[in-house]
Amino acid sequence: PVLFQNLHIEHIMKTKIAGLFVTIAVVLGTIAILLTNHFTKTPSSDQLPDVSQPLGWVAVAACLFAFGSFGIFIKTPAVSDLNVDPAVFQMYYSLATAATLMCVAFYSPIYFGVTEFLWGVLGASLWVISQLLGFIAINTIGYAVGPAIWAGTTIVVSFVWGVTLLNDKPESILLSVIALCVLVLGIATAAICNSSLPDLIYLRLLKPEHRQERQHLFDSISTSTSVNNDSREKSPEEEMSRLRYLVGVIAAVALGLLNGSLQVPLYYYTQHIPKNNTDADAGISYLVNFSAGVAVVTPVVCVIWWIIRFRKIPPFYFVQVLLPGLATGFYWACGYFAATYATLYLGNTVGYPLTQTCIVINGIWGIAYYQEIRGGHKIVLFALGASIIIGGAVLLSQYGLS
Repeated sequence: PVLFQNLHIEHIMKTKIAGLFVTIAVVLGTIAILLTNHFTKTPSSDQLPDVSQPLGWVAVAACLFAFGSFGIFIKTPAVSDLNVDPAVFQMYYSLATAATLMCVAFYSPIYFGVTEFLWGVLGASLWVISQLLGFIAINTIGYAVGPAIWAGTTIVVSFVWGVTLLNDKPESILLSVIALCVLVLGIATAAICNSSLPDLIYLRLLKPEHRQERQHLFDSISTSTSVNNDSREKSPEEEMSRLRYLVGVIAAVALGLLNGSLQVPLYYYTQHIPKNNTDADAGISYLVNFSAGVAVVTPVVCVIWWIIRFRKIPPFYFVQVLLPGLATGFYWACGYFAATYATLYLGNTVGYPLTQTCIVINGIWGIAYYQEIRGGHKIVLFALGASIIIGGAVLLSQYGLS
């Protein structure tokens, strides 16, 4: 009992230090965006995107850490051990997100109308549903692999939206597609690093006499599958584990489809702001409408979720889950604040896809904090994937927008 108590205290301290570190970082990133925006002449909506402005690049840098770190509390024992319902966590999460984004209304004049509010509601609907899926993905396939899958899907979907409907004009279609393929390759490499595939490949490369002595290092592969290769009936636990992993992958892909479309309402919102309304900042105005939409949509989606799943309201675990949920919402809101400016200034083909390279930060948390990826060969594979992602991001930033 003393050992477990000490471990619990150690984990609480580690969580507090991690939370303090992330809070300071995302606040500094947000301040950097506000200062850059203050000293940057705000262009009209028909002058955007504009890659020559530094604000878009500052926003990408700030967004990477916020998006890469926002979910670190979702897998804490306070949440995972209680088996908290995703919609319960989403209520706290949405509360902090809406409150944080609403605060930007004090920074600049905003434009608020019925049509603009409906675009905010559409964006909020995409977001609330996607985050419910994200909670499922993180708790089933992990904080390193889950974001890797949905980030890859997000990049592809966002790029397609940009070049087809949102009038983003790449400097080179061919090189942009190559950059996109490089990004997806890197994310796929990072995504498989925690599967059994790297272990299988590693063991197959060994000489037969060395396989048995190395087998014990890889708990994820049974001896009969990787060494003797004979068939056996899978236990119910193994079948359930495979089904759980499949559910997590499906949730991550679905999240990516929604997440890749998240900035489409922002584009159409900026088209509805009157051209003579030069006082309203398009990014901040949309965020206020988006936050109002979150406040409206979240209760509706959560109640529908509970009716379908439970036919009743599950426990809210107020004491245990409130702070993790609020912290998650605050971090994500700061990230989305940055992502909005990255999209406005760099376009949907470059800005938003670049924010999804936060998979590198996600992976570092998964390896160092949650220890989800173990084994030198797996960590090397993830590092390779991260390097490919960075290379693809650099290529996309050069040729993704003229």
